[in-house]
This record gives sequence, C-alpha cells and structure tokens, in this order.
Amino acid sequence: MTSKEKLYYLLEQYYLNKYSTEIFTDDFTITYNLETDYESLTENENKLLGDLCTITSRFSPYEEDLKIANVYYSERQVKDKATKVYLRLNEKSGEVTFLTFF
Repeated sequence: MTSKEKLYYLLEQYYLNKYSTEIFTDDFTITYNLETDYESLTENENKLLGDLCTITSRFSPYEEDLKIANVYYSERQVKDKATKVYLRLNEKSGEVTFLTFF
C-alpha cells in the first residue's frame, strides 16, 4: 500500500467509525508528515490532506489543553474536518462512494 492509499484508507475507516480519534490522528499525522511523497498527491489532495494534518497533529483529548486558545483541537473538530475532507475527496455526482483500495 502506498502512503497515498494509506491516507485514504485511514480517512475512510475513521469516517466509518472503525478507528478511535486517538489512533486516527496518530496514524494520519505520521503517514502524512513522514511517509508521504507530496508529489504523488494532486494539488487538491495536498491542500485538503495537509489542512487535516494540521488539525490531527494538534488533537488533544484533554479538557485542560482545549482551554488554551488556538493551540489544540477537540475530537469534534477532528471529526468535522475529517468528514469534510473525506466527502470532498469522494465527490462523484453528489453521491458518496467509499474509497477502498482493496
């Protein structure tokens, strides 16, 4: 599986509630930041996945962290952004189809 395929896989599995936010954010951030050849992504993919990575890399499950303005993101914020990115990458004439590579 390529890193691009892995990013799509992680995104799909999270959208389907098969991964916890903690696991998704850790795996997505590592894959995007350390394993991905950005030239293998389209400009749109780079923008959407990069913006999501900014949020996943700053996820915190702790209420105390979330009180600090503009530093950490909550589970709801991660879920909202991941859903928007998933749907944008998966647009096909208004219907959602899964991006499974297997």
